[in-house]
Amino acid sequence: MRASVSIVLMAALLLAVPAGARLHAEGEGGAQTVIKVATMIPRTTDIAIQEKRYNQRLAEATGGRIQFKTFFGGSAGDDTTVMRKMRSGQVDGAPLGVDVVAQFVHQCTILMAPQTFFNYKQVDAVREELSPTFNKEAWDNGFKIMSWWDGGRVRIFSKQPIRSFDDLRKGRPWLYPESALLKEFYRMINVTGVPLDLNEVYGGLTTNMIDTVWISSVLGTAFRWSSQTQFVSATPVDVIQGAFLLRKATWEGLSKADQKVLEEVMNEQSAKTIKQFREDDERTFAKLQTHGITPFTFANQKEWDEAGQKLRLKMVGRTYSKELLDKVEAITKKFPGTM
Repeated sequence: MRASVSIVLMAALLLAVPAGARLHAEGEGGAQTVIKVATMIPRTTDIAIQEKRYNQRLAEATGGRIQFKTFFGGSAGDDTTVMRKMRSGQVDGAPLGVDVVAQFVHQCTILMAPQTFFNYKQVDAVREELSPTFNKEAWDNGFKIMSWWDGGRVRIFSKQPIRSFDDLRKGRPWLYPESALLKEFYRMINVTGVPLDLNEVYGGLTTNMIDTVWISSVLGTAFRWSSQTQFVSATPVDVIQGAFLLRKATWEGLSKADQKVLEEVMNEQSAKTIKQFREDDERTFAKLQTHGITPFTFANQKEWDEAGQKLRLKMVGRTYSKELLDKVEAITKKFPGTM
């Protein structure tokens, strides 16, 4: 199944952000800044068209001073590798999940606390409240947060139905090494996960090294993980969240005028893109079922809910504070209901 329009739009959003290596090529307005961005999203024909359009737009808005170069499909490495390359200046910008962003925004894992977000109004309200503090912490630690994003609702994709914790124990579930939440969850229910980096997951599925992954429908399709599974959980278990960031040095190397242009481009696209991405995640979930993937329900939904609640509390003092959790819960209570 080809990547959906939301993937294209999200990629366009991600690519419209600056990176900072100054080249000595001359644009109309002076030295040209080439934007080096790394993303796990595969390059498609549609995304290539979007990339060209944004280069044209940035060139027009900045007098040719800004263009970008993108490393697609994990070619620059997975999130942890890209983070290391950003610190060394080899890569200037990237969309990263909260598990990696937490290296310099230490409590942002709260954005994926289990049994916390049941609709997107809650997601939006919490991010609006917390992002100023998170953004400042990122800046103090050397990064500019351009936007916070979400990548669809997490579901279990598997080769056999995962209706119970016992089914997980019998299988070979993927463990994302950067996820403190998933590690603790597996400990709680006595499951042994198979640690693989993001760019190793597809190969792990094709060779049966793993048989179960946690991903949203739209990203699972983009990364082709869903093509190697036959079942998907009917009930989502979380919302994937992350941030697009730049090296602070990259941002400071741009003129105030160019910074303004780039922020305008990002703000203009962000809300629309996120909305379409959310809608497309639901459409993709429905479409996957017409392509041979069978949804399954949990044998005991209460068991999963209670485990999520227990996990959320166990992470207090480890990845986020009780004060922050209480604050987030107070916000989400203002927006009851499910998606």
